[in-house]
Amino acid sequence: MIKVAYIEDDPYVRDFISDCIAKDKELEFIGSCGSVEDFLEQSRLWPQPDVILQDISLPGMTGLQAIRHLKELFPGVEVIMFTIHDDSERIFQAFCAGAGGYLLKNTTYPKIREGIIQVHRGEASMTPSIARKVIDYFKPQKKHSALLTAREDQIVQAMTEGMSYKMIADKLQVTVNTVSYHVKNIYKKLQVNSKAEVVAKSLKGEI
Repeated sequence: MIKVAYIEDDPYVRDFISDCIAKDKELEFIGSCGSVEDFLEQSRLWPQPDVILQDISLPGMTGLQAIRHLKELFPGVEVIMFTIHDDSERIFQAFCAGAGGYLLKNTTYPKIREGIIQVHRGEASMTPSIARKVIDYFKPQKKHSALLTAREDQIVQAMTEGMSYKMIADKLQVTVNTVSYHVKNIYKKLQVNSKAEVVAKSLKGEI
């Protein structure tokens, strides 16, 4: 039996999905909570989950922030994001953090059940529209390296290594304002709006 826990702040959705899981003969429902903090407290009394289904927009610690923490706390657990958000940045952040699945809230329960079983087997589970976004996101694109200056290339590499603006400034011996200026130019040239998108393009070999 796959032990499943659920974190969702909407009581109507939480009660409905919890009831479906509890009635499922192939799944063992161990409990649900309205926040990550509440789950961390309650889970001390529960068996270790095999799969955690959780929303992204939660009070307190968000679902995205919780992924790594939950996987460290429960070795071997798989986390499925169950959310209304379908933007590429959140999808990328979720999978980079270690999520095993990403389902939208318009997913029917049979598909949710299938997703739980898939991630427990070590497979990725995604709503079809999310799968398409992931495929499109990682398609080889035209390289933008020719657009960037040598200094901008250095900053992109530092961003990919997880450095903060201050760390980059210290490394390059410039001010934080100078780094910020270069980052704005990088965003404009690459037609992106966040550090995550820059890192994604770098990891995909587009820069």
